[in-house]
Amino acid sequence: MAIRSRPILTTVVLIVLGMSVLEAQTVHVLARGETLYSLSRRYDVELDDLLARNGIEDPSDLAVGTRLYIPGEAAPVSGQSFHTVAAGETYYSIARAYGMSVDELLQMNGRAASRILRVGESLIVAEAPEATALPPGDAVETRPAAAERVDAVPWWPVAGRKRPLDGKLVGVAISAEPMSYVHAVASGDVVWTGPYRGFGHVVLVDSGGYIYLYGGNEDLFVNVGQSVSAGNRIGRLGPSGPAGNDQDMIFSVFRDGVPVSPDSAPRG
Repeated sequence: MAIRSRPILTTVVLIVLGMSVLEAQTVHVLARGETLYSLSRRYDVELDDLLARNGIEDPSDLAVGTRLYIPGEAAPVSGQSFHTVAAGETYYSIARAYGMSVDELLQMNGRAASRILRVGESLIVAEAPEATALPPGDAVETRPAAAERVDAVPWWPVAGRKRPLDGKLVGVAISAEPMSYVHAVASGDVVWTGPYRGFGHVVLVDSGGYIYLYGGNEDLFVNVGQSVSAGNRIGRLGPSGPAGNDQDMIFSVFRDGVPVSPDSAPRG
């Protein structure tokens, strides 16, 4: 399945962050057979910069599953957002889609035109249009719903007590046992991973145009560009929540940039 990249993916990321994109970082989970040299080639960064960014003195002593932060990604500021590169896209086509010149795009990302675009990498672009808000007359008053027990994995990413999310992000929080594995509920391609305050490590999976958001992870087992199947383990929650309570796993689904009910989103 080819990785999709449209302005809606940027919109989803912005919704997750509450429009705060300053903490974005590219994270790679070290897989068996990978080396820091191969990663430096893959992400087009200097090996010394990769070592320094992660405080590594002995690169021969890294374990599979180690989270590595990739240096060299420029930090966006107000009026900017992210675009994830799709197969077949060029600097010209991306710049045109956001009403920019190629020179502006290159300067914003601190790169030369000779640098090869890689599917799945993020570029800073002019900010995408904000989602249209509902008119006041269309607002619907809701009351907090009681938590519902969910057990069927992978119909749900984890087993636990499900309740609607509070705040800007639409979806559900599932209070699960500490150290629970998080499973993909639908096959697709990993299009984004990263840590965000309040959401732990987040994974976005594109499945036929539906974007599945899995948050609250402490450990990740997947990387951008990797394909997953329903039931695959993609992450794991932490050892315990506040005061030793269950951990909250965050689950949301989007279609064309619009949240859809996690209960009715496609599975499998």
